[in-house]
Amino acid sequence: MRARGLVMVAVAAVLLELAMAALRLSIPGTIGALGAGIVLCWVGFTLWPAAILPAGIIGGTVAGYSLGGLSVRWNVAMHLVIVGAGGAAVLARRLLYPQEQRPQRTSADAAMVTLGLLTALGAVYGLSVGNSPWHVAVATYQIGIIPFYFFLATYTLTTPARLRAAAILYASAAGVITVLSFTSPGRHGGLVSLIAVPPLIVVAGQTRGWRRAAALGVAALFLSDVVLASFRGMWLAGGLTLLVMLLRWGPVIRRGLVSVAVTSMVLLLGALAVSSALRGRSAAIAPELHASSGYRLPESSVGLGVFAGRPFFGAGLGQSTPDTYLDGFSIVHVGPVYHAYYVTILANAGLVGLVAVVWPVLRTIPAGLARRDGMALAFAALTCGFLAAALFSAPTDGHWELGLLPALTLLTAGSRVPQGQPVRPERAGPHREPRHAWTPPGSPGAGSLPAPGAGVIM
Repeated sequence: MRARGLVMVAVAAVLLELAMAALRLSIPGTIGALGAGIVLCWVGFTLWPAAILPAGIIGGTVAGYSLGGLSVRWNVAMHLVIVGAGGAAVLARRLLYPQEQRPQRTSADAAMVTLGLLTALGAVYGLSVGNSPWHVAVATYQIGIIPFYFFLATYTLTTPARLRAAAILYASAAGVITVLSFTSPGRHGGLVSLIAVPPLIVVAGQTRGWRRAAALGVAALFLSDVVLASFRGMWLAGGLTLLVMLLRWGPVIRRGLVSVAVTSMVLLLGALAVSSALRGRSAAIAPELHASSGYRLPESSVGLGVFAGRPFFGAGLGQSTPDTYLDGFSIVHVGPVYHAYYVTILANAGLVGLVAVVWPVLRTIPAGLARRDGMALAFAALTCGFLAAALFSAPTDGHWELGLLPALTLLTAGSRVPQGQPVRPERAGPHREPRHAWTPPGSPGAGSLPAPGAGVIM
């Protein structure tokens, strides 16, 4: 069956590539090359589904910047194109390999499905009240990306091997990008780096020898990048994440966190001593701390005014307030996206939308906090951090991490329960790992994910 499936993928790839070649001849330039790239992504993701999320997160940013520079539209478009090809690959694998291990079912599935349905209804409502179709598409993306990433994770990262493969690919690609841009003055960011830090802290606390040394070095690189990011939202997210891990830490977290902190300090001080470019980047931190929020507060007040007028369902996805004067900026169209993500939700979807977004994310956190050590705690702490950062930031490529991190929390919590018999996960004691917690290769007591069809229940 697998051999036949591979042949079918190869044949489909050849046919689609021929179609893309014809497209490139008839429409030379970017469109044809983009079509060929989509085909290659689809084939690669069909064969290696663990690559979908790392490629979507990092590859979308790189491709968007390469094709459109700082254009928001190109950044969002390339991000969506790559994960869209991943979604198509998931469907292809379901058709080609019907006997393959089923996606992991979790207690947040129903809430995430509900969020997706409400997002679709909000888009229809937005169109019906006359909101701009482009604005409706933008607002739909900002909210719909959360359940999309959640299910992309539960459909592709179904085994410990796939989790490890995705983690290694993500850390490798993010590490290369971080090293290349580490000394760029004025560089903002840190999101990609921050997501990797807490899992690497866990790895550093669980492993020994060269694995621990590698985890410490990469974690120190990423943590230094977050510190120098000049992005207050990431500082808030990172600080709260580490605080949650400190409050819940067990022996593994304690060893890893202390080791990573010391290594990061040594690395950063040493790099600052020898690199003038890095000193230039660090000099941007103090002005950023004292910089005002600019037009963000007036912008948010406009969105909150829209919410006050329609508190339950908002003004429909894609709402905007045209020709509005923002103090210290200019007369602009405000909305549908605001710098404060929760204002975006309230203005576009009201209280119903806010509950629909926050509830499935919040209900995954206890499963991770029940562990005093392990990956589930790391991802739950990150979820807390990014929920707080969303008060002040709304990335142009969407808060996809609010879909990814809850999924990873449940996948790595690893409580086996018979299907149809919801129970609460076992709480780990202060000096022992949960019985089924996933751990990286080479560490003692490696566990496993739930069996196919099992529910991970809160």
